[in-house]
Amino acid sequence: MSDDASTATETAARLFSALSLDGKQSNETRQVSSGGLEFLLPELVNTLVSTTLEAKQLSERIALGLEPRVTDKRAPTNVEAYSSLVNAQNASTSGWIDLPDDKELMEQVYVKLEMVGFRVGRRLAERFAPLNRRLTDTLDVVKFVCKDVWVMLFNRQIDNLKTNHRGIYVLQDNKFKWFLRMSGNSGGAAAARRAQPYIWLPCGIIRGVLASFGVSTVVIAETLGLPQCTFQIKVVSDD
Repeated sequence: MSDDASTATETAARLFSALSLDGKQSNETRQVSSGGLEFLLPELVNTLVSTTLEAKQLSERIALGLEPRVTDKRAPTNVEAYSSLVNAQNASTSGWIDLPDDKELMEQVYVKLEMVGFRVGRRLAERFAPLNRRLTDTLDVVKFVCKDVWVMLFNRQIDNLKTNHRGIYVLQDNKFKWFLRMSGNSGGAAAARRAQPYIWLPCGIIRGVLASFGVSTVVIAETLGLPQCTFQIKVVSDD
């Protein structure tokens, strides 16, 4: 994982781990405003998009002989290469940036964001796993995500949980908190595409929580219209 992604993970983990399930102040529980998480997410997405784009552009210039090869494992940051996206971000009132129309690059961003969420999810499960009951059944673990974890992160439970009882679970949040304040000049499919990177982090969180209980999964998410969001969990075999 890159230094930027690692730093982002540590920052996210500290914020999430400071949350309290019951919201009560105690000597062992530090409180943090949930608004801080909403501010963190756009910055996290923007940073990972920018650094991934910069690294790709630097590699292309090195391949063309326009830049010397870097012997240090940490590639230098090229701010100018990302100036167009920064200007787009500054001009936006919503905090969104114009995402590059580069499928390979966005795949790399997805891997980084999802892994940040995965590590955060594991830490959340380790800290907030219920002590008064054992979660041995996969459905019980998924319900723990829908109720306890979602309340902790978003102050509300998942609106709907469906399963085919064959390893597939569908979680539907009709008012996904991180989408409530998002707006843009265009709606529909365009808005859904711009919102896509912002649900990769919770995909990783869900997968991380489930992994902590020994459940290997693949988690994907989609939104057909803000602020609705649907997460699909597919249990996979370790074989």
